[in-house]
This record gives sequence, structure tokens and C-alpha cells, in this order.
Amino acid sequence: MKNTYNYMDLFRLFEEGIQRAERFKSIPDNIMRLKPNPSSWSAGEIFEHIVRFNTIYLRAIERTLDASQPVITTHPDFSSRKLIGYFIKKTRPPYKIKIKTIAPMKPGNAGDVDHHEILETLIDLNKKTISLLNELSKRKLDLDRVKGKNPVFKFKMTLTEFFLMLDAHQQRHFWQAENTLKNLTGNIF
Repeated sequence: MKNTYNYMDLFRLFEEGIQRAERFKSIPDNIMRLKPNPSSWSAGEIFEHIVRFNTIYLRAIERTLDASQPVITTHPDFSSRKLIGYFIKKTRPPYKIKIKTIAPMKPGNAGDVDHHEILETLIDLNKKTISLLNELSKRKLDLDRVKGKNPVFKFKMTLTEFFLMLDAHQQRHFWQAENTLKNLTGNIF
């Protein structure tokens, strides 16, 4: 994980998220529904979880922006604080920290979901994130100085930390889905 990020670095993180999601679109739905074991998630459920997480975090970012006074920066280099940066780093793959999923972020009934629609939604959420970052960049908003409540843990995070957490979580689960599919099919996606 880098120490500092500018707006272009953040754009690239979510553009990479779009590219990774695109690679999964060719996988048949019946493969996306397969679970390595009954207690594990299928790749499709993993993507549904990412969508739920991203939706909740984007709402938290929007609430933070609505409730905050904009702080302008002339030096748009951003970084997370040490403790949250450490947590974000440990969330990225290959991860060693297991984190229990809370109810609003658990996937639904995998048999009833069109996983390709879920992937399209995930791609759209990444595009929405890039669009939001583009708007904040034009406004020259200081992402380190605008803070809001984390929707899960209820501590305050900077906008930089929100965006880095979104990416780290997404990368964590792309890696998990890739490993799940590799174990089930022997193919690398």
C-alpha cells in the first residue's frame, strides 16, 4: 500500500476494479453459484457482498459530504492515519485477518440472483465512485480533512480512508472469488 495518494491514484484503483469485474462476466451463472463447501460463499455471493458493502460505504461518503464544510487543498496528496492505514493494509489480499460479515452485507439467496447483473451493478458502483472522485477533484476537496462516521464500526474516517477501504475490501474479495473459482474449476480468471 502506498503512503500517499493523489486523485489520479484513487481514480486508477476504481478503474482497476472495473477491469477486474469485467473479467468475471464471461463465467456462466451455474459456475458462479458453485460453492467450494457448504459454509463458503460462491463467487456470485462474493460479488453480491461487494455490491452491498460498496453501496453502504458510498452512502456514508455522500452523507459525509452533505454534512461537512468543504475544505480546499492546494496540495492534493492524501494518506490514511496510521491505525486505519494498518487495518486497510491488513484487509488487502493476501489477507490474514478474518472479518465477520454483518447482516446487511451478507449475500441473499444465491439461487435467485443473476450474477451478471450483480457484476454490472458492481461496475456501475465503481464508475459512480470515479465520477464522485472526479467531482471532488474539480472542487479541490481535501480528502484528509473531511471526516464522517464509518457505517459499520461507527468511528470517524477521512474521505481518503473511505475510498481506500472501499478499494481494499473490493480487492480482498476479488482475490477470494478468483481463488474460489480456481479451486472449483482449475481455471484462473
